[in-house]
This record gives sequence, C-alpha cells and structure tokens, in this order.
Amino acid sequence: MFAKANGRKKTRVHKEGEVRKMWEKIEAIMLLIFFVIWSLGWLITYISLKAVLFYMKAKKYAPPNKAELKKWCRYAAKHSFGLVENLPD
Repeated sequence: MFAKANGRKKTRVHKEGEVRKMWEKIEAIMLLIFFVIWSLGWLITYISLKAVLFYMKAKKYAPPNKAELKKWCRYAAKHSFGLVENLPD
C-alpha cells in the first residue's frame, strides 16, 4: 500500500484495480450529471410548449391542419440547423 522512496516521504502506490474502480465511479457521476442537465432542459421545453398551447386554446386560435404542421415542422428543423432564414410563404 505505502512504499518508502529513498528514506523520504511515504507515497501511495495504487493497485490497478483501485484506479479502474475510481474511473468507473467518475464516469458514472459524469453520466448522472449529464442526464440531470438533459432532463431539466427537456422538462423546461415541455412546460414552455404546454404553456403556449394553453395560451392558444384560451385565445381560441385554430390549431394547424396536417399540411400546415408538416410545413412548419420542416421549417423549424431547417431553421434550427441554420439552413433557412426567411419565413416560408
């Protein structure tokens, strides 16, 4: 566990299995943190979209038909990746 280096301070010598277990714990913690951040982002987006839908319902806006929904989904996807800047006709 501890080894003497030429009569100086004692230094810890790690066993191979200890280092591997430590990295596994670090990886698990990092994945957990990423999952929590992603989940919070998804939840905020979900609540925001729901708020817009409730607003539309309260103001009695007509929901889009399938063709309009398809057109605007396609536009939103292209706009998200910077492929289009102008609104569709």
